[in-house]
Amino acid sequence: MTSLGVAVGGPYAVLPELARQVEAHGFDAAWVSETGQESIVQATVCLGATSRIDVGTNITLAFPRSPTVTAMQAWDLNELSGERFVLGLGSQVRRIVEERFSAAFDRPAHRMGEYVRAMRAVWAMERGEDVTFDGELYRVLRPGLAGRGRAADRPEPRCYVAAVGPLMVAAAATHADGILGHPFTSLKYLTGEVLPRIEGALAGAGRDRSSFTVAQGLILCIADDRDVAVREAKAQIAFYGTTPNYRPVFASHGDEALMEELRRVFVASGRDLDAMVAAVPDEVVERYAVAGTPDEVRDRVAEFGAHVDHLILGGAWYRVPPQRMAENLWAILETFGTAAAA
Repeated sequence: MTSLGVAVGGPYAVLPELARQVEAHGFDAAWVSETGQESIVQATVCLGATSRIDVGTNITLAFPRSPTVTAMQAWDLNELSGERFVLGLGSQVRRIVEERFSAAFDRPAHRMGEYVRAMRAVWAMERGEDVTFDGELYRVLRPGLAGRGRAADRPEPRCYVAAVGPLMVAAAATHADGILGHPFTSLKYLTGEVLPRIEGALAGAGRDRSSFTVAQGLILCIADDRDVAVREAKAQIAFYGTTPNYRPVFASHGDEALMEELRRVFVASGRDLDAMVAAVPDEVVERYAVAGTPDEVRDRVAEFGAHVDHLILGGAWYRVPPQRMAENLWAILETFGTAAAA
């Protein structure tokens, strides 16, 4: 049975209550991102406010951080929470990593694979194993000052990797415990390209599918006024269309020309929201998002859930007013929580 998580975020004055509401509505996990706020701090707040659900980061930026520091944070949070923490790592895009975080971005899929392996060396040292990791990009050659084997009976934290393109999908399937599928996707892209790549990479690595979690995000916009939900989904799709990283998703439907048009409108209009929305045809929303009234979205969400282990439900965020983001989150809780299923 597919488990359900909810993407949460917002000021720290309200974040604990949002996490509690996710738990109270019977979901399995709450997920925090790293855009305006730091992900590990948010996860700590949400773990402290809950007692049952998992809390994961979707995503924690890997490359601006030392893998040893990230491994230590994940190890500690997993202990503090009773093993409810999921570390979700992502690469972000080159311009953000280099221009905001002043970090290296070369060979991102290879770098991510080494990053996860370096973290596992840290965790193995904590468990008392005599291991090191000496890669091309990262090295972990000695344990901490406390030495090895402080917690031989402790399990490793779960580590998922966010992936869109084929190289990062392969890196996730080879080295991580799971994959975080980007919310900008389609059922065709997921089933026709992503899942077969995962199966192939797992087979190549000698890993069993049952030991690997496929967690998939969705652009899920819910409103009593269907037009409101569709407009928000269109704006989000238009935004993703400006970023080359998402070309494989568009290409899976033969929408390369649409992506070029969205990039043109983005620049020519000076990022005018109405122009961006108008450039997205109605039928495209059906491909890349789930949008509509509560009754309209249930079956579409179930279609995705039939193919993955865990669904992360979250709304559009590109230039969506805070009030609408709050309304959408509440609609997700009410539509897909245990009360709705009863």
